[in-house]
Amino acid sequence: MFRPAIVLSVIFAFSTMPTAGATKLNNQTKLPENRAVGADGKPLSIPEHFQAALEYHASEAVTQVLNISDSQTSSKQPRSKQRAIANDASCRWLASRMADLNSRLQKGSHIDSYLQAELNDYRRQWSCLKCDSGGPSSADLSRCRP
Repeated sequence: MFRPAIVLSVIFAFSTMPTAGATKLNNQTKLPENRAVGADGKPLSIPEHFQAALEYHASEAVTQVLNISDSQTSSKQPRSKQRAIANDASCRWLASRMADLNSRLQKGSHIDSYLQAELNDYRRQWSCLKCDSGGPSSADLSRCRP
């Protein structure tokens, strides 16, 4: 019958032995210049000509202004008060949250002052993020959030 400690020590001894023909790498190993090598010390092939995997132009990132459809607006809100919303996730979320706060304020509650303060904060963010026009830039996103 084998003892587990003996079996484990034999497995450890064989696992730490270098394989035949393998180069042992350490901090003093000389690496070939102008080449990349893998974990086993063998050279990797590097393409001669590089080509971008992604081409991006900032002018392509312009967002369009969307109008809220009738299904998304409250039936109590007149058609003249509908806002145009920039095609941006932050702006869409703000529009949804402000609509929810407005409807809760119209119903009346003991927490109206808190709801009104939250709504005022979101209105400031709305104007800072330019959600009613072209939408926020990356600088606006970091500058306008609390």
